[in-house]
Amino acid sequence: MPCKRIGSLLLTLAVVAFVTTQPAVAQQREAGVALQQAMHVEQVEGDLERAIQLYTELVETHTAARDVAAQAQLHIGMCLEKLGLTEARQAYRNVVDNFPDQRDAVAAAQERLASLTEELAELSRRPTFRKIEIASKPQNGVLSPDGTTLAFVSGGSLWLVPTHGNVDPYIAGEPVRLTEPIEAWNGGNVASWSADGRWIAFNASAGERNEMYVVPSAGGVPVEVPVERSPFVHYSQFRLSLSPDGSTLAFSAADREAPEVVSERPPTDVYTVPVEGGTPTRLTRSGVGWSGQPAFSPDGNLIAYVNAIPGPRSQDWQVWVVPQDGGTPARISDVSGLARSPVWSPDGRHLAFSYLTGPGSGSNEVWVVPLSGDGVVTGTPVKIGLPLVNTVMLSGWTADNEIGVFLNNPRTAAIYTVPATGGQATQITPELSYAWHPRWSPDGSRIVFNSSYREPDGQWYTRISWVPSEGGDVTRLRIDAEPRVVPAMPGGGYGLSPDGSSVVFFGYREEVPTLGNIWTIPVEGGEPTQLTAAPIQDRFPCWSPDGSAVAFLRYREVAEEEYVANIHAVSATGGETQQLTTDDHRIAWATIRYSPDGRWIAYFTNGRTLNLLPLGGGEPRVLTEVPRVDNHTELAWSPDGQKIAYTAPGSIWVVDLDGGGQSTEILTGVLTRESEEVHIDWSPDGEKIVFSAGAGGDPELWLISDFLPRDR
Repeated sequence: MPCKRIGSLLLTLAVVAFVTTQPAVAQQREAGVALQQAMHVEQVEGDLERAIQLYTELVETHTAARDVAAQAQLHIGMCLEKLGLTEARQAYRNVVDNFPDQRDAVAAAQERLASLTEELAELSRRPTFRKIEIASKPQNGVLSPDGTTLAFVSGGSLWLVPTHGNVDPYIAGEPVRLTEPIEAWNGGNVASWSADGRWIAFNASAGERNEMYVVPSAGGVPVEVPVERSPFVHYSQFRLSLSPDGSTLAFSAADREAPEVVSERPPTDVYTVPVEGGTPTRLTRSGVGWSGQPAFSPDGNLIAYVNAIPGPRSQDWQVWVVPQDGGTPARISDVSGLARSPVWSPDGRHLAFSYLTGPGSGSNEVWVVPLSGDGVVTGTPVKIGLPLVNTVMLSGWTADNEIGVFLNNPRTAAIYTVPATGGQATQITPELSYAWHPRWSPDGSRIVFNSSYREPDGQWYTRISWVPSEGGDVTRLRIDAEPRVVPAMPGGGYGLSPDGSSVVFFGYREEVPTLGNIWTIPVEGGEPTQLTAAPIQDRFPCWSPDGSAVAFLRYREVAEEEYVANIHAVSATGGETQQLTTDDHRIAWATIRYSPDGRWIAYFTNGRTLNLLPLGGGEPRVLTEVPRVDNHTELAWSPDGQKIAYTAPGSIWVVDLDGGGQSTEILTGVLTRESEEVHIDWSPDGEKIVFSAGAGGDPELWLISDFLPRDR
């Protein structure tokens, strides 16, 4: 309704003229006719605006016919309520206050006031969040249908733990190993219970293959689900789902021979197969996209799943449902974003899923959509704001109407400096949500790093920042680019040019977050320059000592879901790239750095060694073995080029190039073995090492209650 029109109508409601211009009988008859006409406009024609106007005129001109006027005032409230306007409450109060002698109208108004009060209370009701304390801190797990048990994977085995122990209802009980170590895998919560609680399906690795197993929840020998292997390729990162009786398994797979294949990557679709084995039945047709994360409805008639479709972002993930025996799928969510991990309510009347509206993998919302028995949306979704970030799939919906979700506990991080020989560290930034890849400026005056900040749109974005090397306020660099260029999270690498004028970084355009390239930007901020055009991703850039070139890692897919990295170099102004290594070098996904004299590039291998690549030709030199290599493993040369510092989980080590491969730990007084994300750089004068240290950010199990409207 236009604002001016509603405003004038509501203003008129406050004016009641007590006038009598006709004999009582005639006025009563006329008022009755006018009331019937107004009710026809309201109830038959459905023109609520016009009806409000007619009822208002009736109240103003027929006050002597108090029963009719009271009914007109009551219907004003009804019309306003239908329009969703809170002014309906005042209209009902006017019936009670102005027509106390009209008992029927007053009783109806009081009933509506009570109902509205209840509805407002319902709207103001907030979901309840309760954390389940589990001593072993599993970072994955799916809830049994009754909510009493969490199934999780640790050490390659499947475990069960009571969610409510003997100490406290929200302190878990004693874990029990359900299987021997068989390379079970549940990253992201992809295992599944049958609705009767008797069976659990999970993934396990068998060499280079992904296998699916089913095991009795009461204990027993896991049984592999025999699936015709070719042309189907099962992906273990996608969720499994068991039918209510545990007889059928739904899973995601690629069909290499599918006629829809239009690129090197075959489409991924949802299939079902008897647990006893057989030929899979294909339920979806994703075309150039993918479908996955299936979830059987409690009655087994429907399967909810996620489908990636073209959209404003690189991909939009939408929730769909399809009959379990095949048929036409129906879309449940239809707004731009990334929906994932659908789970059904025990009665099948609702479907919940986590929802991501911004970049990154973290969700701050769970949506609950009401459905009919045949999977048709019957109302508006309930949107549950999460107090912390969810990065894995939902853990289930229990019989007590509680949704299980793993939320990342608060993470804190800061930048520190410590003498290069070890000692007590000095904190130079305040506590931040994240802080990675500190890099010293050539003159030693500042330290550049990247960190995440919540922007006005409510989303978290990574920003290049800097702080004085002695500590102080953090300054964020302005990036002038449209569409937005986003510096990447850990695993990307940063570097300052030898003259201190530019920062090189790994980043992506916001509309294509899966395609990362190497960029430079002035150290004071401004417009970024793209140096590379990656086939997939270019990462871990570093400057040559003379500032003329940037070396980086480029990733290439050599087989389905199999990638290799090689060191490339590009001019500091962009252009053609030069490949410096081959696949035989086994380059690991970790930091690389030029030596100060430009003769070497230090890198890590997949064999967990720190190597030196001679740029003048020749074989690489193995410098030392390292405890672990991942995308957080970093290295830094001493300014004289005689030593290299590198990181291991919660620690910093230094190896002398002429020391026979022996490493010495640099003690900081800050790092612990639990502080795994450690990034480093060496000061230009060789006196200090800067490092980042963080703790927290681990997923923990929470239960969400009181999120559904109460039945009246």
